[in-house]
Amino acid sequence: MSQTQRIADAYRAVTLKDAWYGPALADLLARISPELATTPPIPGAHSISALLQHLLLWNERVRRTSESHPLPRWDPEKDWADPPISWNELVARWNQSRDLLEGRLRNFSPEDLAKQVPGRNYPYEVLFEGMVQHTVWHAGQIAMISSMLRSHSI
Repeated sequence: MSQTQRIADAYRAVTLKDAWYGPALADLLARISPELATTPPIPGAHSISALLQHLLLWNERVRRTSESHPLPRWDPEKDWADPPISWNELVARWNQSRDLLEGRLRNFSPEDLAKQVPGRNYPYEVLFEGMVQHTVWHAGQIAMISSMLRSHSI
């Protein structure tokens, strides 16, 4: 199995099924209502919806970058600046973006993994593996926020 296939399989596990650490992101999202999604766990914190929209933004950045467009300069303010998307539309867009990114990972040439990402000083392998880790990080936040909000509403 190629390295690109291993990365794509890890991304699929985290987002769809068979995550080694617990429920995949798709399982978490299926249990979240629009009301729960848009409720911040504490004042000033990101809601589940904001976290998913952030993941969507990065999926699209990485997917486009893998098509040789420079990765935009990192600006933390821009990572959270897009206008909110309704929960149902956001989940639909996330699912589509997830599928497209997994397809890009599966079809990415293993020989190109060592090439530098346009706009960065690291190779595609670091970017793609980082996307898996980034998704795990925010999926964990989504799971924790969901648990917190459910326990407070009982």
